[in-house]
Amino acid sequence: MKKIFTLITAALMMLIVLNARAQDSQNDGDAPAKLKSYIGIFGGQSRALSDFKSTDYSNPKAGFAKNGFVMGIDGAVYFYKHFAIGYTISKQDQGNLTFDDDQKISQGYTDDFKADGSTVTADKRYRSYNILLGPQYTFVYHSLRFDLRASAGVIKNTATPSVEVAITGVPAQTATFTQQSSKGTAFAYGGSAAIRFDMGSGWDLLLKGNYVKSDGPTISTTGRTSNVGRIVTKQPMTEGQIVFGLVKEF
Repeated sequence: MKKIFTLITAALMMLIVLNARAQDSQNDGDAPAKLKSYIGIFGGQSRALSDFKSTDYSNPKAGFAKNGFVMGIDGAVYFYKHFAIGYTISKQDQGNLTFDDDQKISQGYTDDFKADGSTVTADKRYRSYNILLGPQYTFVYHSLRFDLRASAGVIKNTATPSVEVAITGVPAQTATFTQQSSKGTAFAYGGSAAIRFDMGSGWDLLLKGNYVKSDGPTISTTGRTSNVGRIVTKQPMTEGQIVFGLVKEF
């Protein structure tokens, strides 16, 4: 996924250079003025992607995450013509494990331990905040603004699912063990593309797509006396978000 981030950044830089050259060829009187900074609110869907959405028991990076709601604040401060520093603060919920997920994990542990059976009980949900900051360039066409941004920051989890496993018929693992819910913070990076429609009086409608990638928080497990079966130590998180919002320029 780092290659995707590199490609997004490279494409953004190429578009900026091409547009800057076009502006340099204009007369000084035709040079565009600095755009107005803005701040806005948004809401939409956050979709789990890649390993984060996987339900493959044998993949220790599989997160069993679901699509959920995202809301937040988005804005940019322009410091030179169409160049800005953009920022996003969002809160998202990526769901919890379903009954089918519990059954799949239970069967996996039963097979790996060669046990008589196992019981899996999941609790809590994926809940997190994204805090992202990065360079932005805006193209203007009549009443439309096209924003391209590369971002980096953190994902702060307020919870991840906890998974309690009870194995039966295995003397080496008589205790119940639990994959604990994490409140860890992890580095995140990504990019976004947005369209803003100027409604006049400094108000814009926003349609935006965000891509966020992180190696995710550290996950700990307690009560384990045997290292057989699925062991999760990190939970990678990849999100694709489509949001709508209202923006105020200032």
